[in-house]
Amino acid sequence: MTETMFTYINEEYETNKSVLKNRKKNLNEFIKLTKNKKYDEWVVLATGSSANAVECAKYYVEKILKINIEMKMPFVFSNYSTSINENALYIGVTQGGHSFSTIEALKKVNNTNANVVSLTANLNSEVCELCNAVIDIGCGKENVGYVTKGFSATVLTFMLMGLELAYENNIITELKYNEELCKFEEAINNIENIIKKSLHWYEDKKNELIDSQKMVCIGYGPGYGVAREADTKITETVRIPMSGHELEEYMHGPYLSLSNKDHIIFIETKNELEYRQSKLRLYLSEYTDYTYKITYKNYSDNNRDLPLGVDIDELISPLLFAIPIQILSYFLAEDKGNNLNKKIFEDFDDKLKSKI
Repeated sequence: MTETMFTYINEEYETNKSVLKNRKKNLNEFIKLTKNKKYDEWVVLATGSSANAVECAKYYVEKILKINIEMKMPFVFSNYSTSINENALYIGVTQGGHSFSTIEALKKVNNTNANVVSLTANLNSEVCELCNAVIDIGCGKENVGYVTKGFSATVLTFMLMGLELAYENNIITELKYNEELCKFEEAINNIENIIKKSLHWYEDKKNELIDSQKMVCIGYGPGYGVAREADTKITETVRIPMSGHELEEYMHGPYLSLSNKDHIIFIETKNELEYRQSKLRLYLSEYTDYTYKITYKNYSDNNRDLPLGVDIDELISPLLFAIPIQILSYFLAEDKGNNLNKKIFEDFDDKLKSKI
């Protein structure tokens, strides 16, 4: 049977259960390298969905580990960074292990005394040769170019890096550690239910979504990472103008391109910023008929919303909020007539060398 994005979306529950169960083994090298070391910060080198996954997870890690996380585009880092902080931990994230820009960036760091970690699902890739410790994302290989379960597994693994190191460094108590593990277990146990709700929501809104000519996704905090992944995934699959924005950033210019053709998706996580985003939605609704909201709540403000009905910590909520975006990306692409099993621009990587 031909594998599709939906094949891998349906594997997210079992994959994330496995990632959580095997966290000690998969993070063993990382913990040995980093335990009791006082890094100034973590510097993450990643692009595309890998960068979006870290954007989803970084706020959880920053809070529990009390560390600042800087994200840098690998190509910019390689060509324009003039100094490397040798007291920072550098983390290269590439699910497939073939990202040319990430590998080149790690080569630059590798010429210093800084500690380097790679986060990948390809343990035989060149990226593993450029680091002091390798972390297996634990999702195996995805044979579809538009990653889903690997994205989810990257989000979870990055969060667990923070949790495990915080516990090993006595930043949190054993009680707190076990409480956090329970949060992750509860989130993972909701995955299959969120898939069902997302499918029902898409089927109900399908006809108007098929007519969409432009889409926008807006979020705040970890929801911004979900908005960024919506930008990436919908652009890749649906192939219409698409942009993902942070809530306040959208108000500083991007809103000026608004028209009634815009289909705008809001990511509502549990935070006091809900009110500000609701005011924005109310305003935009005067200019477009198509505003949607994916919310943690168990009720909706209008019939275009998707209420997930989950009482979940905002900082781990991307594990669930990314699922409706993945469902939307796959089924809307198919319903618009895009054959995702047929490769396009097949000579791109060969000519541009974006992957090795």
